[in-house]
Amino acid sequence: MRLHPAVIILLFVFAASIQSGCESYVVPGPAAQMQAFGVVPPGEREQLTDHQIRQELSRKPLATFPANLCVAHVQGASYRNWYGRAYGRGAYSVITTREVQTEEHLKRLAGMPMVQAVAPMSRMLLPADLHSDMELRQAAAKLHTQILLIYTFDTDYYDENSATPLDVVTLGFRSHKKVRITTTASAALLDVRNGYVYGVAEATARNEQDTSSWNNQEKADESRQRTEAEAFDRLLDELATTWTGIVQTYATAQPDAGS
Repeated sequence: MRLHPAVIILLFVFAASIQSGCESYVVPGPAAQMQAFGVVPPGEREQLTDHQIRQELSRKPLATFPANLCVAHVQGASYRNWYGRAYGRGAYSVITTREVQTEEHLKRLAGMPMVQAVAPMSRMLLPADLHSDMELRQAAAKLHTQILLIYTFDTDYYDENSATPLDVVTLGFRSHKKVRITTTASAALLDVRNGYVYGVAEATARNEQDTSSWNNQEKADESRQRTEAEAFDRLLDELATTWTGIVQTYATAQPDAGS
């Protein structure tokens, strides 16, 4: 039996409808909500960031290379040693005498790549009240330096049988006691213009001493200075590595000299 053309067309439509009913395309699911991973839109991210943190993150490096460095040794507000008190009052104090820092140390810093000159911090440029890095950066600006290197020593004395730092050390030949001196030297490199932190470094040195050889305070303090000098030497090694990374990162894109 021969089918009418119209019937043939209807059969094709019917077959196609049956086939479409058997197979279907599943639409892919929705995207992952990135908020679940701590990712938020830029505008919302700014709103959720603490104001002080936003200030820190908004700082941009402004120093030009090769750069001039200013070096400042800072300690706690109440710091004093056998030689006397440090300079300044407030949040910290500044050591302006060169107890540990030597000309050789300055030469090592000046010999780093893209360092044009190194200048030690001068007491004459500092105010008596010290509250933040601003006072140091203002003094460094007067020396026409672009980067401020600040460092500090955390030195403790320990009895050989104790993990608690000693506040007082007995001196003299009757005191046959081993004392460990531990110094951790820490440093930071700041942009003089806006306080941007380029990098940090840290190093530790330890020495052991028999207190019977300390017959006066000067002898005891010489041991402190030796330990701090050793820590500072190691710190300079760490700073050299840090500085290499800074130069590789920042020396390639120079900001406008007038900025």
